[in-house]
Amino acid sequence: DGCSCCPVCARQRGESCSALLPCDESSGLYCERGHDDGGASGICMVLEGDNCVFDGMIYRNGETFQPSCKYQCTCRDGQIGCLPRCNLDLLLPGPDCPFPRKVEVPGECCEKWVCDPKDDVILGGFAMAAFRQEATLGIDVADSSANCIEQTTEWSACSKSCGMGFSTRVTNRNQQCEMVKQTRLCMMRPCENEESPDKKGKKCVRTKKSLRAVRFEYKNCTSVQLYKPRYCGLCSDGRCCTPHNTKTIQVEFRCPQGKVVKKPMMLINTCVCHNNCPQSNNAFFQPLELTSSEVKI
Repeated sequence: DGCSCCPVCARQRGESCSALLPCDESSGLYCERGHDDGGASGICMVLEGDNCVFDGMIYRNGETFQPSCKYQCTCRDGQIGCLPRCNLDLLLPGPDCPFPRKVEVPGECCEKWVCDPKDDVILGGFAMAAFRQEATLGIDVADSSANCIEQTTEWSACSKSCGMGFSTRVTNRNQQCEMVKQTRLCMMRPCENEESPDKKGKKCVRTKKSLRAVRFEYKNCTSVQLYKPRYCGLCSDGRCCTPHNTKTIQVEFRCPQGKVVKKPMMLINTCVCHNNCPQSNNAFFQPLELTSSEVKI
C-alpha cells in the first residue's frame, strides 16, 4: 500500500486505485487520478510505451514474440529483452554420465546432452578461480575456428589435497567452437605423514620440489617416465598452500596387460599461501615427506 507497510492486492486495468490501493505496475498500469476529489483516487490505466523494432518488424509495448524457436522476447518501452527457451546448463560429468556431449536432435529446436562412453574423451567440469596462469603443452589448438572468440575458464581446485586427484575447466578451444568440459590429473602433494625439514621460524613453505625422481600412479597404471615435480608446502599458522602458476603436460601411463594410455596432468610451477581454506583443512596442516620414489593415489 501507500504506507509500504501492508500487502494489498494490486489493482488491475479499469479498477479504482488510490495511494493505499496501487495499480499493478508489473503489467504496465498506472493510476490516472481525476479532479473531483482532488486527485485522491483514480482508475488503473495502461502506460503507453514506445514500440520496438526487431528484424524489420514493429512490436507494441508489452508484446511478446519469438524471433526463433530458441528465444522468447518482450518489448518494454522501446527496449527488447529476450530469454532462452532451451536449457543451456552444462551437464557435469558424474558416475552415470562421465563423458557428456551436446548433440542436435532431428526435428527439435534445442540441442540435448548425451553420454559418450569413449574412454579417450577428455573429461571436464565447472572451474573455480583456484589456479591462475596456466600453460598448455602437448595439446593441439591450431584447429580452432577463425571466427571463434575463445573462452576458457580457469582450472578448478584439485579434488584432493594430497595424492592423485583431478581438476576441471570449460573451454571452446576446438574446431566446432563449442563449450566442452576438460579434466586433468593433479597432485598438490603426496600423502606421506613424516616430518618435513622446514626452515627455522618459517610458518609456511609455499613450494617444495621432490628430492628424488618419482613415477606417478593412476588407476593401477604407472607413468613411463620419471619426474621431479614441485609440490605445494604446508603451513603451521592455519593457512593453506595451493597452486598459483601451473602447466599441463601429457603423461604416458603403462597399465596391466601392457596397455598404454596418455592423460593430461597438472605440473606446479609456484604455489601461494592464503587463508581461503577448504572446510576440511586437516591435510594442509600435516607435515610432508617428499623423498618417496613412488607417488600413490
